[in-house]
Amino acid sequence: MTVAALADNLINPDLFPADQGPPHRLFDAWRTADPVHWNPANPAYAGGMPGSTGVKGFWVLTRYQDVLDVSMDQARFTSHDGIVLWDVSGAELERQRANFMVMKPEQHSAVKKVIMPPFMPRALAELGPEVDKLAAEIVDRVAARGNCEFVFDVASVLPVHTFCELMGIPAQYREQVAAYGNEMADVESRTSVSMDPMIGLFGLAQQMADEKRRNPDGRLLSVMVNDTTLGLDPMMINQFVLVFAMAGHETTRSTAAHFIHLMNQHPDQYALLRSDFDAYIDNAIDEVLRYTSTTTNFIRHAVADTEIGGQPVRKGDKIYLSYAAANRDPAVFTDPHSFDITRSNAKRHLAFGAGPHICVGARLAKMQLRALLKQIVTRIPDIHSVGEPEWLRSIWFNAIIRMPVAFTPERLSL
Repeated sequence: MTVAALADNLINPDLFPADQGPPHRLFDAWRTADPVHWNPANPAYAGGMPGSTGVKGFWVLTRYQDVLDVSMDQARFTSHDGIVLWDVSGAELERQRANFMVMKPEQHSAVKKVIMPPFMPRALAELGPEVDKLAAEIVDRVAARGNCEFVFDVASVLPVHTFCELMGIPAQYREQVAAYGNEMADVESRTSVSMDPMIGLFGLAQQMADEKRRNPDGRLLSVMVNDTTLGLDPMMINQFVLVFAMAGHETTRSTAAHFIHLMNQHPDQYALLRSDFDAYIDNAIDEVLRYTSTTTNFIRHAVADTEIGGQPVRKGDKIYLSYAAANRDPAVFTDPHSFDITRSNAKRHLAFGAGPHICVGARLAKMQLRALLKQIVTRIPDIHSVGEPEWLRSIWFNAIIRMPVAFTPERLSL
């Protein structure tokens, strides 16, 4: 494979950092000429996922409607054979199938009914004051300093705390849960980690599950451990903790960082937001989610020989649902590469997925972002990046992992 071909291959962890996000130059070209595009294997890529046998070629969907249709069609396209690009088989595949996001539809539906109540509007309204309080405390810690590293000093704190509150994870474990979650997301650099974070997180999950069996508290982890009607074995519970430790804060943390970065790049949009925060913030969050697509893709597998958009697809073929490409499809979003917090249909984005596997924490993520951004915009409004942000080297996440910022220090009232 030539250097030029590697540059156009989605199995290239340097692609996102080089483009500072998903490669829309490729997606636009494919959507026009080859909307169900075959992305070949990349023999130069070894990957970092434990138990992986590499990454084979796959079909890339770049049209919004194709991504939506496949997401909704569990009869033809399954998530049960894996949802990420890395190929696994045997015991490793069975372990991944214990993941809530990879369960068979009937079991996924049963578990979803149990875990959804904490994420419903009434429960979130009760949680709201706690989220607002913590958001204020996070900004309290940095507001008088005049500078900080935004991603970990500010953006990552709130989602980890909230996730742990919902799960019933004690305060003394929260920093470790966050660290394991960050290392799980940073798959491409995993060789630099002394211990596989999955092993550490599973050990912690088992420790907490044993505690919930001894002392049930009604929180989400306790319900999952003690409700025998769910049929969840220890590996399923471990996988659930893993998913929430990684995905439960990755989207919120990354979106908050992208939000500040984009407002720096588009001062006219930031001025509009500041002119009436409450009027614009909800749509602005949706527009940032659409524009950035922090989780850029998930995978489905064809259950039988079929077709997508007229393209024949064989049984077992991997289908790359490009949320990033779908969210910039001009058939749905006018002038899709422009950033516009007044966009009338911004909420149609697929940043949280679609269909049965849509993110259960979407409402919570938006609530956290609103609370945190209100504190930032009203208290340290001139916040701005200092130098270029650092992007995660990944074939999965569009994430800023380091973004030093500066601002006028908030004067403390006497």
